[in-house]
Amino acid sequence: MSSDIETIVKTAIANQKMIDADSITLETSLQDLGVTSLDAITIVYEVEEICDIEVPNDELENLRTVQDIVNGVRILLDNKTAV
Repeated sequence: MSSDIETIVKTAIANQKMIDADSITLETSLQDLGVTSLDAITIVYEVEEICDIEVPNDELENLRTVQDIVNGVRILLDNKTAV
């Protein structure tokens, strides 16, 4: 599931920024990708829809890298399945 999350997040970013998903690594910073706060909201919304989760709005400001998004989604999915 971890690689699925990574693929979902990379695809959402690639769709929003119109770039090749293969050019995105987990270490890539959102700033380097030119992701604005509005982009981040759109990307997270797409991930929320696909994964059927809800990311708290206050978490958005803590996202710095692709890995941050993947980790956050993983935690939310783990919590969801634990309930």
